Amino acid sequence: MSERARNIASVAVIAVLAVALILLTSTRPATVDRVEQIGTRIKCPVCQGESIANSPSQMAEDMMDLVSERVSAGVPDQQIIDELLSSYTGAVLLDPPASGNTLVLWLAPLVALALGIVVILWWRRHPGPGSADERPSPGKSRTRLVIGGVVLVLAFAGIVVVAANSLQDRPAAAAGAADIDQQDLSEVSNETLEAVIAANADDPQINGMRLALAERYFDESDYRSAFPHYLVVAEDRNSTDSEAITALVRLGWMAYDGNSEVDTATRLIDEALAIDPESHVALYVKARVLWCGAGEAEQAVETFQVLLADPSLAAGTRTQVEADLELASNGGECP
Repeated sequence: MSERARNIASVAVIAVLAVALILLTSTRPATVDRVEQIGTRIKCPVCQGESIANSPSQMAEDMMDLVSERVSAGVPDQQIIDELLSSYTGAVLLDPPASGNTLVLWLAPLVALALGIVVILWWRRHPGPGSADERPSPGKSRTRLVIGGVVLVLAFAGIVVVAANSLQDRPAAAAGAADIDQQDLSEVSNETLEAVIAANADDPQINGMRLALAERYFDESDYRSAFPHYLVVAEDRNSTDSEAITALVRLGWMAYDGNSEVDTATRLIDEALAIDPESHVALYVKARVLWCGAGEAEQAVETFQVLLADPSLAAGTRTQVEADLELASNGGECP
């Protein structure tokens, strides 16, 4: 075989290896279903390497439902993907676009191919010690071809490893708890909120989501589920005053309404009032606990009057307080 033919054969083998590597490492699915296609491109935030299309988790199902809604509404694929990545911490694009840092992943096979070709051609033009006319034997040519292929594979693997390491922390930086708080939580299930909260337990910005979920449970009188979330917010030094007051007042009411623990309820509400003595919700709940739980109607009446003296009291709350004040003042029973 001539030198030129051997060179062509070497390049052909390397090209076949490169194409095979591209096919083996490609994660993009071939599907005509837009919903399925988008779902297979997004990694489930609470799963081990699964896409939301293949995951049985409740969060993945919620995300797929969102994709289906957006597709039905005619929203472009990229806009849907951007919404998912910004709304769910831990969501990762499984087939990153050829831009920015991810460009390395897409160029890796081409770089490896070029490197393999250069190495083999250089070896063929520099056969080693001997005369200038010396040509490598067929055995040596095959050996060099194999070595060139190995170099190709190792170069490709090295580039991918470096690129993967450079991208490893990118999703966490791109989507945080602040992004989640901006989402309309009314469209998110309790199970999804629980999973997201668990994944961001150390992020102080997750307290807003904790309270939103706890309020759901509270409205459903599911005190057992609401309690741990309120407790975390109440004990977290990073909680805002508003968050801490809400959590303490809710804990106080649950202690009274759920376990008839009047003293515990009063103590928790007083902690909220220590933060803001003019808190409307804390004053009202304390008055209700004093009246309904402790039988201290006179103290409840005084607290109701303090509330009504505040001109900033909302109209709806004012109406309720006036009704309670009249009933308590006349010795009526707590409804």
